[in-house]
Parts: sequence; structure tokens; C-alpha cells
Amino acid sequence: MKMKYFLTAFVAVAMLMSCNKKVETPVVKPKPPVKAEINKVSQFAYDGLALYYKWSDEMKDKEPTPSDNDPKKFFKTLLSKPDTDHGWSWITDDVEGLLKGFGGKSLSFGYNLTFLKRNEATKTYYAAIKYVFPNTPAYENNMKRLDLIGEINGQPITANNYRDLYSNKSLTFTIYKFKDGKLSKDRNVTVTPREIETNPVLKDSIYTIGDKKIGYLFYTSFIHNYNNELYKVFSKFKQANVTDLVLDLRYNHGGAISSATYLSSMIAPRAEVQDTTIFVQLNYNKSLNNYFKEKNWSRGSRLGKYRKNESNPIEVNLDLNKVYYIGTGDSYSASELTPHCLRAFIDVVHIGNKTGGKYTASWTIVPYDTKKGNAVYDENKLSADHKKELKNWAMQPIVAIYGDKNDKNFSATDGLIPDAENELYEGFGVFADWKPLGDTKDVFLGQALYLITGDEQYKPKKKAQARGYKGLEKVQGMMSPIEKIYSESVILDNIDFPISELQNELKNRGE
Repeated sequence: MKMKYFLTAFVAVAMLMSCNKKVETPVVKPKPPVKAEINKVSQFAYDGLALYYKWSDEMKDKEPTPSDNDPKKFFKTLLSKPDTDHGWSWITDDVEGLLKGFGGKSLSFGYNLTFLKRNEATKTYYAAIKYVFPNTPAYENNMKRLDLIGEINGQPITANNYRDLYSNKSLTFTIYKFKDGKLSKDRNVTVTPREIETNPVLKDSIYTIGDKKIGYLFYTSFIHNYNNELYKVFSKFKQANVTDLVLDLRYNHGGAISSATYLSSMIAPRAEVQDTTIFVQLNYNKSLNNYFKEKNWSRGSRLGKYRKNESNPIEVNLDLNKVYYIGTGDSYSASELTPHCLRAFIDVVHIGNKTGGKYTASWTIVPYDTKKGNAVYDENKLSADHKKELKNWAMQPIVAIYGDKNDKNFSATDGLIPDAENELYEGFGVFADWKPLGDTKDVFLGQALYLITGDEQYKPKKKAQARGYKGLEKVQGMMSPIEKIYSESVILDNIDFPISELQNELKNRGE
């Protein structure tokens, strides 16, 4: 019995001792969490907009997270409402294609199109040719202004396939024409696109009416590589003692601010050009504007400025006090900037209708290659893998709103509006009544010639349409990729300040 009590007590003591003893267990240190990487292109989009975007003050708390691995989608989330409402800013993974387009080179058929409703029920369209560049595939296949493309490879044109008209592959087009007021099938033609140069100085003429010598220029887009072509035309105007000028920008979707300033330097009062007067004022974000002010840098573009490879515009300056401008809803950005800013110097008579309303300006922003645009990063500080990932990307964000020399813009009207007596539509709104470019019976040119000369024979008269005639209604918003790029904003390509110094300063400030 004593033994039983002893064993029980022993077990109890042993258990008590085991409870008080500190048991050494191995310590397993937790592994640090793997840090998820931020997509480098998304980071580039954020860093570039934080520096230069017109609405950079809205960038707070929008830095990319590891889940933002689609740069194009992420880019859209950064944009301000005025920007998204208009569709101005964009990002691309084809910087080479972008730069070729800005330089007037692109893989193309060589035509410029507008779209007309064909059948409302089936949502099909005609692609109407507005003009054709010479020595291009379309030109060589005898495609002309006012031809209509009805089918692509035998299929009607729809919202789903119209982009094929700007593709890089051979296509067979079914061509329709108006003959004696009736639309009928003309022929099929197979056309292969190729890389072409699109000289935007497409047509110029001089009309002698009474004591007036009237110069006419049809200009398709503002491409600085062709500024010397503008010079040649104005040289002819100057030698012919042109007294009046008609500037036809009815289909011009804009382009480079340097070309707008160069063209205007051949039109504006000679004294203003000689004095290199401010032509355009640019309003950037708060940080940029403040820095420009501190450095006493100009926020604008000046008349009379030109590149080393360009002729001096003052040599062919017409010293005008009035210009007749043809502008329509198909006129955007630099084709609006030019007449708007000229108005601060001379009388601008706007013939046509309300323009597209692009009063903004953009820079080409690239990750690191300063030869291609304004760089965000120092190339020497990037790894090879980092550079490879960023190499093909660029963005074209809105960095400024432009105004005339007095800083006046037209954002309130969202486009330029002609006086009531000059509000007209091409062919009075009937495609079949459109005329060849430069034809004095053209509604727009005819009105300009009438206003210049007072001669009633040039005054456009609306044609009575046949009873029951149903015209083809124009469709808005369908355009080629390069036209869309130009139409978004004026391209700032002649910055008059050291961009690298600005970049370093803003980064040092943390702005």
C-alpha cells in the first residue's frame, strides 16, 4: 500500500516538474514575402504623366500596383475626364510606326477617305475618296476623288471591317461612281499598299479675276518634313504678286506646331515675322508653368523661326492683312491653331462649318531614347532587360492647352465657328455635288472668290435635287489611324527650351 502511494506521488511530482521545464523547440524563421514586381511600362506611363501631363495634379495616389500589368489599360485609368471625354491622349507599343507617320511616311494605299451611309438597316457604308496622293498604289490604279468603294474583297463595308481599308495587305475594291446623277458599279480593282511619302502640299493654284490675283492652297496635314514644299508654293505666289489667299484645310487633321508656325510666317504681317513675335502661347501644368517663369523661358512658338534645313519664310512672306480659311468638322488641331492664332494679327474669314475642337497640344514621350522624343529616364541608369522591355513604347499625352499670342483659346466653343453668312457645307451637303479640288464651282472656294471679287458668278447656288432623291449621309468618327493621331492634338515638335534641364529640375524637386 505504501508502495502504491509512493508511485502515485512520484508520478505527480514528475508531471509537475515536466510542466515547469522549458522545452526547447526549433525556431523556424518565416521567409520574407516575395515582392511582386511593378510592370515597367505601367511605371513609365505613370512617371511620364506625373511629370508632363496637363492634369498632373490628379496623379496623386494613382501609382501602379502589381496588378496593373496591362499598360494600355492602366494608362486609361490615369487620364483626366476632359481627356477621356475627347479621347485625346494615348499610348503605343509601336514607336517606330508612330514616328514614320509623323514624318509623312506610312504603309498605305495612298488615298484619304470619308464614310457615307449606304444602308441603315444593314449598317453598311461607302468609303468615298476625298483625294489621292500622286505616285501611290491608289493613283496607279486610277482611283480618284469622288470614287466610292462599296465592297472589300466582295464584302460590304461595315464598322467591323472598315479598318481593312488601311491595312497592310492586298485588297480588291469594288468601285462605284456617280454618272448623270445615278450611282452605279464601275469596276473591281486589286491594290497592294506600300510605304509611301505623303507630301501634304497637294494642290495650289492662282486665279486672276479682275485686278485680283488669288492664291489657293489645299494642304492635307502639318508635317514639318515638307515645310520647304510650302516655301515653293509661296515663292510662286510671291512672284505672281498674289493679293489674296485662300487656305483650304477642309480635311486637314493637323500635325506639327512647327509647320503651323512656318506656314503662318508666310502669311502674317512682315514686320511681326521679322520681330519673331510670339504666335502661340502654351499653358502647361502648374509645375511646368512655374518653372518656365523662373527660368524666363518662352511658353510659346514664334513667327519667323525655322530649322537649318528649311528656307527662311520671310523671303516669301505675302504681308497679308486678311486670309480666307476653309475649315470644317473635318479640320482639327493645327488646322484650327493656324487660323485661331492668325486672328490676333490679321482678319481671318472662316468659310465652312464648325471645326473639330482640338485646342490641346501633346509631346511624344518615350522611356529613354531622346532621339525619338522627350525621355522620362536616363538611359545610362537602366539595365539591358529594362531597356528591352520599354524599347518599343511611347505615349502622346496632352501636356498643354494652346492659345494665341494673348493666351486666348477657344475651349468655350469647342471649335471654330464661321459667321452665319459663311456657314456652308460641301456640295450643300450632297456628296454627288462635290467638285474637284480647286474647281471654282466648289461651294467653299466659290464663296471665297465671291467675297474677294464681289463677282456674283462665283457665289455658290444650291442645286435643286431631283424629286425623291436621297443623298448619302456622312458618317462621323471613322478615320485612318494616322488621321486619328493627328486629330487628337497639336504635336509640339519645336520646343524652345532645354528639355533635359527641365526634366532634371522637376525630378530633383520631386514634382
